[in-house]
Amino acid sequence: MPVDADLLTLFLLTSIVAMVIPGPDMLFVLGCGMRGGARAGLLATAGVATSEAIHVAVAAVGLAALFAAAPTAFTVVRVAGAAFLVYLGVQAIRHRREGLDGASAARGVSGRRAYLNGMLTNLLNPKMVGLGVRLAAER
Repeated sequence: MPVDADLLTLFLLTSIVAMVIPGPDMLFVLGCGMRGGARAGLLATAGVATSEAIHVAVAAVGLAALFAAAPTAFTVVRVAGAAFLVYLGVQAIRHRREGLDGASAARGVSGRRAYLNGMLTNLLNPKMVGLGVRLAAER
């Protein structure tokens, strides 16, 4: 199937804008880097990048078109994403005292946790899911 050059250009421009505008992913990566050092920040970035690749693959196979056709499924993903972001915020608030007395700074953030949470913040990010749905609707 030939690729529509205008649609591809629109997709690339929209993707670049979506990645440049700071959002929950960028804030999460910065937080991981501040708490766990460069290694945790890089692993969180790798998790976000992995998730972006998953979004592209999902859009390519047409799951985004399913979300466009079934708005309830899209709403479920958006609500799950919002709930996960609230969970991360509550965890940050609950553990802020540990950061002030140095206990969590010494412990840091595990690489595995940084990677997986980075992947989840992007997979459940309504902005990224919505981008795929909008592009699928234009097809």
